[in-house]
Amino acid sequence: MTRRLVVAALLAVTTVLVVASPAEAHAQLVTTNPRAGEQLNRAPEVITLEFSEPVEVSLGSIRVYNSRGDLVDAGEPTHPDGDESVVQLALPDLDDDGYVTTWRVLSADAHPVQGAFTFRIGDVAAGNLDSLAARLLTDQGGSTSVGALYGFTRFAVFASLALLIGGAAFAVLVWPGGRESRTVARVVWSAWGVLAVATVAGILLQGLYTAALPLGDIFDTDVIRDTLGTRFGKVWLARLGLLVLAIPLLRLLLSKRPRAEYPLPSWWAPASIVVGGALAFTPGLAGHASSGDLVPLAIPADAIHVAAMSLWLGGLVFLLAAVLPSRNLDDLRDAVPRYSELALWCIVALIVTGGFQSWRQVGSLDALRDTDYGRLLVIKLVAFAALLVMATFSREVVNRTFRRVPAPAPAAPVPVAAGGVALADAPPDAEAEVNEEPIDEASEARRLRWSVAVEVGIAVVILAVTALLVNAAPARDEQTGPFTTTLTGDGMNFDVIVSPAEIGRNDLHVTAVTPSGGPSEVINMDARLSLPSREIAPIKLSMRRLGPGHYVAPGADIPIAGDWQLEVGALVSQTDEVRATGSIPIK
Repeated sequence: MTRRLVVAALLAVTTVLVVASPAEAHAQLVTTNPRAGEQLNRAPEVITLEFSEPVEVSLGSIRVYNSRGDLVDAGEPTHPDGDESVVQLALPDLDDDGYVTTWRVLSADAHPVQGAFTFRIGDVAAGNLDSLAARLLTDQGGSTSVGALYGFTRFAVFASLALLIGGAAFAVLVWPGGRESRTVARVVWSAWGVLAVATVAGILLQGLYTAALPLGDIFDTDVIRDTLGTRFGKVWLARLGLLVLAIPLLRLLLSKRPRAEYPLPSWWAPASIVVGGALAFTPGLAGHASSGDLVPLAIPADAIHVAAMSLWLGGLVFLLAAVLPSRNLDDLRDAVPRYSELALWCIVALIVTGGFQSWRQVGSLDALRDTDYGRLLVIKLVAFAALLVMATFSREVVNRTFRRVPAPAPAAPVPVAAGGVALADAPPDAEAEVNEEPIDEASEARRLRWSVAVEVGIAVVILAVTALLVNAAPARDEQTGPFTTTLTGDGMNFDVIVSPAEIGRNDLHVTAVTPSGGPSEVINMDARLSLPSREIAPIKLSMRRLGPGHYVAPGADIPIAGDWQLEVGALVSQTDEVRATGSIPIK
């Protein structure tokens, strides 16, 4: 059974290493100045980006490239007037040309956000700037090895938190004999060490992950200093301080001395609740819970979720590793029913807080299917459901075997069975019908060990998926922001950007390109929007030329949500026209 658990753990770790990669989340770019695709008559003095929430630029960057891909020498990004949701970059004198601006900043939930936009100065043919922007973003995407190690670090943090908090609670609330158990002490102290190492590793990797730096820069003092100045760095550094405070508490708890002679002091419980509760808050304070809507509710809900997860899943490990192998039926009768009751309340807390967080991060059933975050959440929910099935099986064994109350000794006079026959005089088969069939507790304990082992294996998978979830952009964020697509015509394609792709005024950019991605000049361009599902006939948009092959319909009013049909036509000669159609989702 131990071998199976090791295999399950290795598979979970492998999943994190393979799937984890530098992710983009979770602040949204609201506006830019110059606007995306804008053609200017004179060079701008600064570039301004406004985001939906505060962002940090100490580990980020804003870079400007000309149409040849050469980096323009510019200043350092700043927050004008202290507004952390706005980032500004001073520019030198720019020549008439096309330019690509790439940006990478740190959002409030400690994840890097990146993107690019283009603009032109003067009426010049600057080639396919969109293709250049895509290539530059790819080159700045970060290290795959850093992303994999970062994902594994998150997995190690969740797993060690569960074992540390869950192990301490197990030895106090479930099995007081665990205070004298070498196995409990060994696992709890190992969890403390792993959590400390994973926290240090996370601080070192966060700077590389955010700034898209290679693994070789992991000990760069400037990067470490900038990381410690971020919200993430402060929260994870505080976790190290909490781990130091936990040392004397754990030494008192796991002293291996007779607990009857050395009871815990009266101050131990409140101090442990404060330290353990603070540790449970750290993932949310530097994660998804710290950004978006309802943050004052989301952060405590996340802490309750982490604490309940630790008590349930961490308790499972200690039940499997320390109590069930002892084959001491007295320990089983003492610990198993207590853990079963505690686990039931933890499951209730997980369902309530998990449901709230899922609604907050996903928002719709469509997002479960159409986003990476939603698909990962579905996997986690399926694994959680499987865990509940196994937990139900385990609870049934507990209720049948270890909650049994011994029957009281018969009192005089001797009970009389139906028909007035004393049980002492009753035939053997009649007595068998009255007495319950005895239960083999040792056999039931083996069944319980098997089911708990399966639960632990599923729990490892859940923690691995959770590590991937915290690296993924919430589904609400993935489904908002500009919509981009490419429409295919006869010998010509059209790159389309609709911003913000929501009800109301939208800017619709259309750029004509060759099938190979090169620029394609056209004489004129028109566009129409229709919504057949609501019987809305095609609406002609007013298109304005921004540059060679690039046209925009600024402030197009789209009043209804739905999948609108966009039809684009480009006049390539006095007699030839290329048309293409596609779907534009408006939320």
